[in-house]
Amino acid sequence: MAFALVLLVVYLGWVGYQGSQLFAANARAGDCRTPTSTFGWSYEAINYPIGSDGDLESFPDRLNCFRQGEAAGDALTTGDGTRIAGWYIPAANGSGATSATVVLAHADGANKSEMLPWADLLHADYNLVLFDFRNHGQSSGQTTTMGVREVDDLRAVLDWLDEEKGPASIGVLGVSMGGAAAINEAASDSRVSAVILDSTHATLANALQARLDRDGYPLSLPGAWSILLGGLLRTGEDMSSADPVQAIARYRERPVLLITAGSDQAVGPNDASDLLAAAQDAGGAVELKSCAAAPHAQAISTCSSEYAGWLLSFLGRTLPHAP
Repeated sequence: MAFALVLLVVYLGWVGYQGSQLFAANARAGDCRTPTSTFGWSYEAINYPIGSDGDLESFPDRLNCFRQGEAAGDALTTGDGTRIAGWYIPAANGSGATSATVVLAHADGANKSEMLPWADLLHADYNLVLFDFRNHGQSSGQTTTMGVREVDDLRAVLDWLDEEKGPASIGVLGVSMGGAAAINEAASDSRVSAVILDSTHATLANALQARLDRDGYPLSLPGAWSILLGGLLRTGEDMSSADPVQAIARYRERPVLLITAGSDQAVGPNDASDLLAAAQDAGGAVELKSCAAAPHAQAISTCSSEYAGWLLSFLGRTLPHAP
């Protein structure tokens, strides 16, 4: 019995150590596409010289670049000094900076370039802001906290948007980790009129357990707790404190659209229904859409025509334009 207990402790310690490396790993994806190189759109570089994007033209495969544009400068920083880079893309309809604007928040291990497919659906009618979270893309930082500190990144972007453009209304669309940051910030930020959460976990423990199950690790639930403990030791942050199921209850009556991928093995099987129930219990104006065949964060491509309709219908009803 004592030997078995020792083995259990060693195993969970190993899972916690290995899994928690996710939070300290370099998360800078190789996608270096820009709005101009992909769609021919004009855009404004936020907190870095736009000329450095021209240097990326030499990469034959813009999805696999060994570097991106110049690192973020000091003009847009968070309270802890993290430098944030992004893009401002004016709406194609020429409605102006004060018109409705949507901020797009990417998943862990992605960057602003990987949000261009979402931007493509919205560009006709909405001004857009795409940015890199800390430890991603051109932004600074060396740790990822799955929404805890990333809330500060999103808040800094919203501050910049409010001060520089003054839009009449703001929506935030977050994918996976981006959704966790989005709902946590929106819960206490009245500037956000509407939120869209795509493939967002209800609790990080559920997501970690689902990924351990997917990869065939035994004792996935205590393994998930071990990873959270390892993350606390590595970063000093309790990453369960940003669990979206708690934040969505604080968001209360403002509208939120949940989009779930029916074949998602990176979040818990009941996470979407848990988020829905929490929002409903708080009196929220919540809607749920599901793409049954989609894996994690792939509803936009798996159910492409339906997805576009979900976004445009929801935002058309909930995000006021300037008079």
